[in-house]
Amino acid sequence: MSIVKHNRLSALLLSLVMIFSLFVSPLAALSNTNSDELSSGRLRVSFSAAVDKSLRCAVAAMDKAVLHLCQSLDKTDNLNVTVHSHFYDASIRRYFVSLSGRAVFSGRLPFKPEKDSYLITGSQEVSFDILLSNIRQSRQGLNFDFNGTFVVSIDRLAYKMMQTVPHLAASGALGPAFDLMTAFFDKLNIGILSQAISETFRKFSNVALTKAGTELLSQAGKNKNLGNVIRDSVKNGSILNFLAITILKSATTSIVSVSGATLGAMVGSVIAPGPGTAIGGFLGSQILVIVSKAILHELTAELPLKLKIRKMVTSWRILNKNPSDEFARDAFDRSRTGIEKKIAAELAKESFSLFKTLLKEIDKMPAAERPAMIALLKGVQHILSFKITNEGDWYFARQYYQLKAAVERWGLQNQVVFTTSGAASTTGR
Repeated sequence: MSIVKHNRLSALLLSLVMIFSLFVSPLAALSNTNSDELSSGRLRVSFSAAVDKSLRCAVAAMDKAVLHLCQSLDKTDNLNVTVHSHFYDASIRRYFVSLSGRAVFSGRLPFKPEKDSYLITGSQEVSFDILLSNIRQSRQGLNFDFNGTFVVSIDRLAYKMMQTVPHLAASGALGPAFDLMTAFFDKLNIGILSQAISETFRKFSNVALTKAGTELLSQAGKNKNLGNVIRDSVKNGSILNFLAITILKSATTSIVSVSGATLGAMVGSVIAPGPGTAIGGFLGSQILVIVSKAILHELTAELPLKLKIRKMVTSWRILNKNPSDEFARDAFDRSRTGIEKKIAAELAKESFSLFKTLLKEIDKMPAAERPAMIALLKGVQHILSFKITNEGDWYFARQYYQLKAAVERWGLQNQVVFTTSGAASTTGR
């Protein structure tokens, strides 16, 4: 598997994805809890009825903001966004979004993408799989299609916010943290945000960033802290900083009165006056961590088994809520068939390493997610049965029995039914 790391293309594409995912970023940065434990569902927090109500209100406000932002972006002339699925699963306290669309990036790039498709993944409190495809240059700029899913894990998110935002730390209660999220999403200025995102796609370049920063400095007046933050942002030169400065330039209030000690806090105070200053500051301090932990995969290479399993589980949950989501169906089928083909290829060489790894990975999954693997287990069962019937190899029968034992251990024997006659006749030879 070839992975592109630490290069300018990676940094740009990751930044583009973070712009698309801006609506979930306030929740993405709320916790540094071990992501494997969170994603597996092993860590669960018992909330009181009042706190759970506050959590649900926060998710409802976020869902409303997500839909409003996507609708606004879809009305721009350089971005098209369609939301296919969006829901909150209370049983696992996760919020799901499935979307797709097209984009035109007409800013200046110092390079050309080497591939026409990339997959960008992240597996923190917000896990995402974003496929960028049909990347091509035209007169309008860099054109590409995108589709993907975001899964926001809600459990334990408020704890980090409590540790970071002073007045929440003083209260020592979870409810106020979720209430602050609700207020932020309720007051979020979708108009300014969507306009700034569209403008970033249209104009971003180092020259444009310097020009925007200079214009903003002239408006800052005697606000020395604002001036220092703007200068640092221009030196940084990232697309996210350009987005932030574009938002500040779009402020309906005087830029001199913008509050906050950091660029994130200032942006927050503009797009969500009041609660935005606190959440914006927290977001601004964490968003680079989110970007740095994302991975850019070249689709010409073999994707990791863990990633394919995660995509299967996410797609399976979306399909349970919305069976008509074609993108989720396609992602599920592509991941499943990809694993089956790789296992079949290894078995042809009498190698069983991926097969054993698959069993270990399913063993580590929460019981509630294992049904997502039923179709894959049936496929692997069929591959082994074919090997036993056609080649009569006792070693394949041994793997067949290992799969059978695992399926029974997971309680899936009614969905994945085994017969032992073929395997038994082989081992008896």
